[in-house]
Amino acid sequence: MVHTKKKIAVLALAIGMSLSQVVWAAPAAPTGLTAPVQAVSATSLSLIWDRPARGDDAVSYNIYMDGKLVGKTAQDVSSTAKQEIRDFYKKSPKAQRVICHNYRLTNLQAGSTHTFTVRAVDASGEESTDSNSIIGMMRKNSERLDVTKYGAVGDCTTLNTAAIQKAIDACPAGGTVVIPAGIFKTGSLWLKSDMTLEVQKNGTILGTEDPSCYPYRSDDRYYSLINARPGEDGKRLKNIRIVGEGCIDGNGWKKDENGNYFYRKRAKKGEPLPANHVSKIGILAANQVAALEKNKGLDENQAYPRRSSLILLQGVDHAYISGITMKNPANHTLILQKCNDAVVEEANFQTFYCNNGDGIEFIHGKGLKVYNNVFNNGDDCVNFSAGKGAEGAKSSPTENIWIFNNSFHNGHGAVVMGSHTAAYIQKLLAEDNVIDGTEIALRMKTNPANGGGGRDVLFRNNAARNLKKNFFIATTAYNDPNANKDFPKAAKAGCFYNIRLEDCTVEKTGKAAIEIVGLPEAKHHDIVFKNITIDHGQPWIIINAENIVFENVQQSHISINEF
Repeated sequence: MVHTKKKIAVLALAIGMSLSQVVWAAPAAPTGLTAPVQAVSATSLSLIWDRPARGDDAVSYNIYMDGKLVGKTAQDVSSTAKQEIRDFYKKSPKAQRVICHNYRLTNLQAGSTHTFTVRAVDASGEESTDSNSIIGMMRKNSERLDVTKYGAVGDCTTLNTAAIQKAIDACPAGGTVVIPAGIFKTGSLWLKSDMTLEVQKNGTILGTEDPSCYPYRSDDRYYSLINARPGEDGKRLKNIRIVGEGCIDGNGWKKDENGNYFYRKRAKKGEPLPANHVSKIGILAANQVAALEKNKGLDENQAYPRRSSLILLQGVDHAYISGITMKNPANHTLILQKCNDAVVEEANFQTFYCNNGDGIEFIHGKGLKVYNNVFNNGDDCVNFSAGKGAEGAKSSPTENIWIFNNSFHNGHGAVVMGSHTAAYIQKLLAEDNVIDGTEIALRMKTNPANGGGGRDVLFRNNAARNLKKNFFIATTAYNDPNANKDFPKAAKAGCFYNIRLEDCTVEKTGKAAIEIVGLPEAKHHDIVFKNITIDHGQPWIIINAENIVFENVQQSHISINEF
């Protein structure tokens, strides 16, 4: 009997210890900590790391520098995106909780070196052990060139193209060209390798309304307000940074009495011009269209797509965009064409109601990180392209993309693939974003002529609400009325496959919550939906698709899904 009691006591102790370990186990240590080299300045740097595995107890993170606690993500609302993510849950307390896995440290000493680690924190306040450690080396102070010293005048009237370009040309490797407070009107500017363009608080680069100040590209489109491209030797550029708390304004469109940009309507043959025709509501946009009609003999539909964008970086390795507010482009906002290893952090894209007005266009590039930004766009928020037709298929794919901790509004789609898909868009991870009021959350579009498609996509831990159309769409029936259709067609129609959406919530869709429309000869396939909750979503549409898997997908307020 005594022996039996001892055995029971030992067993009870073992069970108690086991339960204690389960109840009080610390969260797992974070993984993948790194500091993007582009995001390191003389006084600040950004840390990013992997989100926790599903089932991990981590709810926030503590940041350590040289062994001392220097920051907590739970208390960090230093950016507009982080404030909007926090506020999202005031109206949607049951939405999928995103977790912040980025942190920016400021007020560091130039030239200093530090060791950084991150620890996960659970709901009880228990910390994990350290993540992997990294060493951050701050840049040394370098030469700063104020554009006013080169003759620029921030009075919103003086044309400063030559003065600002003179400062850029004089900038030494590692130097910074500074746009101070004021409104500096300019035409196209040309950046170069190993430089920073800093637009300071209350400073604005304003595009001139004169179309002659924007060179016309060989591919029949105006160059942008801010540009970078390889020279005649074809050598790629590198290490270009556009930063600051100021604004880059494309001066593309007029505003109505409520401060919203007018939205264009096309002219119909034989009828008077509508009140919101481009010639009446555009500024630079109207002048560029008129110039092309006059000088190139184009009609409106031919001239309209050739307007300039805000920023165009071509053939740049290690580009960095941070802090800047970008608004009112005549066409799109930020185009990264054949750029590798680009980072867009804490930027503010404000182009809603602008005509077109895509936030980011990433084309034939490898490596893009997009985090801690606000997107409020007139077209797609973050869009990926990979060429069209037989010629586009010969180029490199668009790949290795990480999108996290952003706040999306109003665009046609938050994360968008296509419609130019010839060389494939692939290896994309979008996680821990809030999406409020876009038309679509994850949008995939192509057409038979473009070919290729998209693959290897993971869309997880995102919270969406008030979607005007779909939560997810994959379609081969996309048609752009402004697109040039005179190109060699793809031998095979495009499709989307190896797509996974998991751990997401959706509150209200205006159209089918899930829409997958392929072709009999090009079916979309191997698409998995797991742990998705849809409230007030519309019935699904699934046509010409195969191996579409649903695991724990719940949708309320509908009677049936037909497909």
